[in-house]
Amino acid sequence: MMFATVIVFAALAYLLYQRSLTQLTYFQQEEYDGPRFVSSCLDVRLYDVRATAATVLVFGAVWLGLPRTIGLLLLAGAFALIAFLEGKYRYKKPLAKTERLMRIWRIVLLILTVAAMLVFVHPLFAIVALQLVPLVVIAVNAAMTPFQERINAGFVDQARHKLNRLDPVRIAITGSFGKTTVKHMFAEILEASGPVFYSPGSINTVLGHTRHIRQRLQWSHKYFVAEMGAYGIGSIDRLCDFIQPNFGIITAVGDAHTERFGSLEAIAQAKSELVASVCENGGTIVLNVDVMKFEPFKALKQQYGEQIITVGMQGAEVVISAEEIDGGSWSISLSSEDDRVPDLTFELPLIGDHNVLNSALAVTMALVVDKTTASQLPFFTKTIAQIPHRLQKIDMPGAALILDDAYNSNELGFMSAVSSLDSLGQQRGGRRILVTPGIAELGLEHDRVHERLGTYCSTRCDTIYVVNPGRIESFSQAARGKTAQVIEVPNFSAARAEVAKTLSADDVVLYENDLPDLLEEKRLL
Repeated sequence: MMFATVIVFAALAYLLYQRSLTQLTYFQQEEYDGPRFVSSCLDVRLYDVRATAATVLVFGAVWLGLPRTIGLLLLAGAFALIAFLEGKYRYKKPLAKTERLMRIWRIVLLILTVAAMLVFVHPLFAIVALQLVPLVVIAVNAAMTPFQERINAGFVDQARHKLNRLDPVRIAITGSFGKTTVKHMFAEILEASGPVFYSPGSINTVLGHTRHIRQRLQWSHKYFVAEMGAYGIGSIDRLCDFIQPNFGIITAVGDAHTERFGSLEAIAQAKSELVASVCENGGTIVLNVDVMKFEPFKALKQQYGEQIITVGMQGAEVVISAEEIDGGSWSISLSSEDDRVPDLTFELPLIGDHNVLNSALAVTMALVVDKTTASQLPFFTKTIAQIPHRLQKIDMPGAALILDDAYNSNELGFMSAVSSLDSLGQQRGGRRILVTPGIAELGLEHDRVHERLGTYCSTRCDTIYVVNPGRIESFSQAARGKTAQVIEVPNFSAARAEVAKTLSADDVVLYENDLPDLLEEKRLL
């Protein structure tokens, strides 16, 4: 009997090891935020079901007459099988075993090992140990937060001192959407003036910038381009206090994070913090003229006047005109009465009409920073590289055209990408295939936005694969009944498999947004 109990303990410890990795993966994706992780546990079903059910069934069978030793061995086998299968699960965003994560994990494992020992009192205590995992993760993180904050503060101080010592010209970029794209465009264009340092991907927090400044910033860098994300009122202020930007770009104010902020007005207030910081320091801001409809920007424009330069198709100080040329590229002209921004015509080799404004913001800022580059900029814009997962065009001979817009997260960008799908599909004469799970973090606007998107896509696509359709029923309903065929699939892997079955070389496939593991599918742990 004792031998069988030891086997149960070993199998349970193995399962708890795997389960801790599962929970920590989602916990890390929720940015170590306890309350948000609690919601995820309920939404994604991160509580144990299978091992708990197996324990209840085995002891029910023991109560009905199954020999206890056999029952314990069956239970150990079930635990081991569940752990093995759970370890085979593949995440879109795997667990990053950072120093912070490893500190938390070691303590979590120690506590769970002690909890697993309760099976020597009675094997039914395995249920308690299994259900404790998410609570232990939250509790350990909370207990270690003061220690982690001291470590983080030390790293931030080191990065701040290094940034001040090397003292590059600093340009910050923020907006509800488009900021990462504009950052990459701007960094490439600004190379016409001198070496540029910028963080890869979507790094936009104090700690994210801290790591890259400490590890990568060099004396040779003339410019530092920093993307700034807002997670609430005051987020941009904290980033500005850290980076002290000389210039700034505002790409847009939209409903991409309404769930987090509650209203567009709150989002506008958060984004306007960059304008106030830069202008107070005597710098210049280039912004999308559309944000001027929000009161914080109106007030700042009245206060700082020429320090704020608006860019847009009409009613702006820098006016854009654009013409689509072969293959979805653009010929773009900027005209301005401001001496700091000379008239300029350039080509952009990126598809999507939203990239017209993105590139105009980047070019205008480059001209403000160093007007002497005006003659060189058209050569640099011609060679702007496609930005991975942001309407990236993947065209291989003899294969379907793939449009990878996996990192898009806003309504206007979504519509622009579908418009490009429609246009390119008609040019090639093949099917227009859309694969999408919709958009996240829309709050109360969720259904209204997805209904508009579904209506928009219903006549511009031939086939629409709706990923995790339970999230976006309004999209599916609006997309049906017109020319598009709507097919519902549980996740992106299933969608890719279905698309591959009938794909031809003339087809165009748009992968529009790719939600994180937390939102794509529910688990059965």
